[in-house]
Amino acid sequence: MIFPPDSILELRHELAEKMNAETLTEADAFRQALAVDPNDPAALRFHAFTAEEAGDLTLAADYGRRFLLANPTSHEGYLLLGRVLPDAPLAAAYASLGKLKLHFDPEARTELEPGSVPAAIVVPADEPPAVTAELEAHRLVHELFVAGLEEIEAPLVDRFLARPAETTPLLLGILNAYGEDLLSETDDALVVRALALLGEFGDPALLAPLAKFISLEDDTLGGAARWAFQRVARRQPEQSLAVIRNIATGAEPLDLACLAQQICTMPEGAGRTETLLYLAANLEALDTDGAALVVLSMMTAAYLMEGSTSALAASFESEFGRYLTSEARKELKSLRGEADQARIDIAAEVDPDIYEICLEAFEAADEEEAQPYVRPEPKVGRNDPCWCGSGKKYKKCHLGSAQN
Repeated sequence: MIFPPDSILELRHELAEKMNAETLTEADAFRQALAVDPNDPAALRFHAFTAEEAGDLTLAADYGRRFLLANPTSHEGYLLLGRVLPDAPLAAAYASLGKLKLHFDPEARTELEPGSVPAAIVVPADEPPAVTAELEAHRLVHELFVAGLEEIEAPLVDRFLARPAETTPLLLGILNAYGEDLLSETDDALVVRALALLGEFGDPALLAPLAKFISLEDDTLGGAARWAFQRVARRQPEQSLAVIRNIATGAEPLDLACLAQQICTMPEGAGRTETLLYLAANLEALDTDGAALVVLSMMTAAYLMEGSTSALAASFESEFGRYLTSEARKELKSLRGEADQARIDIAAEVDPDIYEICLEAFEAADEEEAQPYVRPEPKVGRNDPCWCGSGKKYKKCHLGSAQN
């Protein structure tokens, strides 16, 4: 689940407190966590390693694969599959990729023997085609991860575009990992490229996860999400409007405001006005500021669609004007005065293509990040599976070396 809501975060906190108080077992706690969020990385990780420890390798592989999709940047799931899969060549391929990911963990590098981890993906000459086909999407995502802030080449983007079905779940996993706060700021480039690629794939079903990034204060991520959203919406407007109505059901005011922004820049056509009106379906349930924000956004969208004399905006004000606060009316007056010029500017804009977004290098957020990036040491409890992917508990594996 990308950006878990407060209700799920509160449940996780309650479960953690019960585990600490020993009134709830880890197994029961993580089972409850997974019931409300099937993509909870911590719960999937726990169940995968627990199943392996119990000798149920089939179940361990199932949870391991789900763990990969919840956080494709982690080495743990790959190394686990390398241990539990019955197909030896397939297991070796996952283990090899896991060791590559392990290479990016600073403590792991100090423990590994020099030269034991290759610097790049190496596909064995005798690897079965079926194994290569299954690992291709994972290897592509790893290449994107390794690139970090650096520029990438067009062929890498082309390889993603040739495999939308295989790479989509992993790109969504990157968004999930970001929403779970499992990535660093340096990984923002990875997230931007994931958003852009999902938009280029053009599937309206992807609008829901893309929409969650539009309202972010980080304009780099928000801008990429807006571009991706419009890439889909302009190519398949009718299907996209249907998805937008689903997204709008029960959405927060800020999310509704962002949807209004997206609707007004879509092509004219049947359903656009009706979908914009649909955003007001739940105004009476919102607080004063929230309702005002939604109406303000709807009217602003109408001005951008029809100009400063918009009949649609006038109808919105007649029906929903009672929800506008004095501050909202003041802002609306200013936005209306700028609407005609904004329409001209928008019409003159030339959107970048997928290569312009993905290929260029990204600037570090600050001078500290401009230095070679070292990924932080993972936080592991004594009874957690060791970070090295051995399958042993941390206390029985690397805890001793960490304390020396």
